[in-house]
Amino acid sequence: MTSHEPERQAIREAMTRLLDGKPIRSDGKLTIKSLAGEADVKRWILTHRHQDLQDEFRARVARHGTDPEPVRLLKARVQDLQQENQRLRAGLREAKATCSMLERLIAVEALEAQPPPRPGAPPGPTRLRPVT
Repeated sequence: MTSHEPERQAIREAMTRLLDGKPIRSDGKLTIKSLAGEADVKRWILTHRHQDLQDEFRARVARHGTDPEPVRLLKARVQDLQQENQRLRAGLREAKATCSMLERLIAVEALEAQPPPRPGAPPGPTRLRPVT
């Protein structure tokens, strides 16, 4: 066992946690900086001493995808919610158009329900009579 074996083990465990989306010490991003933070080692240790682990991590990220599983699930949920929001907005626009049309119909019906003006009556604003 080399003197660097505990570091290597910590780095591999950190890789697994990051790829599983369960970080303990880092922000959970799939970057070398986050990997170093998650493994609790300095970044130069990854970039100089354990370049093979750095390459392994990048290869695993490439196979895994750029986002951890929880992030992918949240992004999918956001996309679903955005589609639902668009559907609801379209429904709201349709409802507003229907309300506007019904308001116009009610106004026309109210005007048609008024009695015709009397001959010889002075022109002026027409008033609706209260219904008795």
